[in-house]
Amino acid sequence: MMTSYLMTLLVAGPGEKLQEAVGSEIGSLFFLAVIFISLTLFWKRAFTAFIGFALFAMLVSVFIFQPELISSLGSDGFRWLFEAYLK
Repeated sequence: MMTSYLMTLLVAGPGEKLQEAVGSEIGSLFFLAVIFISLTLFWKRAFTAFIGFALFAMLVSVFIFQPELISSLGSDGFRWLFEAYLK
């Protein structure tokens, strides 16, 4: 039990641990900034800018924080569109 825990600590190097810690903090700050800007635009009744910013923030958050989702969506979409031709 102790050796498997020790091995997992040795496998995950300090750079990987730092990336996880900093990535989660940056994600939290990004989410806070998105909320603040969205509320400001909504309060000013700039609904078009609010919708545009919300869509932009969603795209940026997916590309930066979950890039594997983009590749899986692309492959699933290609398979869905061209499944008749692939058979």
